Amino acid sequence: MKRIITIACVAILAPALAAAQPQKTPEDYFKDGETQYNLGNFEKAVEAWKEGFRLEPNDTKKASYLHNIAQAYRQAKDCTNASFFYKRYLALKDTDTVKPLAPVKRQEIEERIKELDECARTQEQNRNKPPVETQRPEDTTKTTDANAKNPNNKQVAKKDPNNDDDDDEDKVTKKATLAPHVISARLLGGGAKINTGDLTVPIQATGALIAGYPIAVNPLLRVEPGLGFTFTPVPFEQMGTNESKSAQFIGLVANVAGVYQVAPKFDLRGDVGLGILAFSGVSESPFTNNQPTSGALSMFHFRIGVSADYAITPNVIATVAPLTFSYSPAKEGLRDDITSITAIDFMVGLGYRM
Repeated sequence: MKRIITIACVAILAPALAAAQPQKTPEDYFKDGETQYNLGNFEKAVEAWKEGFRLEPNDTKKASYLHNIAQAYRQAKDCTNASFFYKRYLALKDTDTVKPLAPVKRQEIEERIKELDECARTQEQNRNKPPVETQRPEDTTKTTDANAKNPNNKQVAKKDPNNDDDDDEDKVTKKATLAPHVISARLLGGGAKINTGDLTVPIQATGALIAGYPIAVNPLLRVEPGLGFTFTPVPFEQMGTNESKSAQFIGLVANVAGVYQVAPKFDLRGDVGLGILAFSGVSESPFTNNQPTSGALSMFHFRIGVSADYAITPNVIATVAPLTFSYSPAKEGLRDDITSITAIDFMVGLGYRM
């Protein structure tokens, strides 16, 4: 009788005791996933992170769960599921306005997805291949193709090309050093308002080519040391002949740019350059009081500008440079009222980076 009463009490109290147990939070499941991942129990890590994702109320944190699930599947050599969850991660980050994904990181993950999709196709082909040869238990003289190629029956470890732990926003994988692109180049064209003393110079067409080597400082900021080249023709009429000629401002500077990502696909950029300005074709022109010069007049050249870039594709950008200012102190040989040469440019163009 006592036994029956005990069982009845347990049956009655069990639900209440279960309800009294503290419920796990998303953070608890996240830490469980970390622990299992670090121990190499990738399936258990996936289970913990999936449950944490399900319970997580903060949408801005959900992406980290998806990324870590993809990482665990990749470590488990499950290419199909790894690719799926990386794609879900990118899709969720596309809607994240609080912490958008850096272009460098997006390109890195997109390349990883391509590798995983190829891996998944290879795995599927291997699963569908019939065995070349079978072997009866008592027949020890026959070998499979794998044993024939490896007579010592040693397992050969294969290198996983995807095995690089790198995520800058989760607590599981090793933080990656952001690899810079190889080159960034921009070709621009527009108009320039040039100031040359008392001479009035109409707005002239101008062009620029700026190239640099991008170096990532953090996921949102990079610097680009490089070179800048500018070209601005300046027409004039030679005194006494009414013949139309053209002088040229040719600038060459060592350029440093700072680029900051303010939104996905949208960057703000500042450029500073120091170098030389060659004023060529200026002999016997109004700029020299119609006096001859021997060759081009070379001057110190300072150039500073701001621009905005929009990524049309991961490699091609559209750029608008609404304001660029340049300054050069006058060179001996120019007319007396020209104490300096300044220019304000407005340009638009296209860029390529890789």
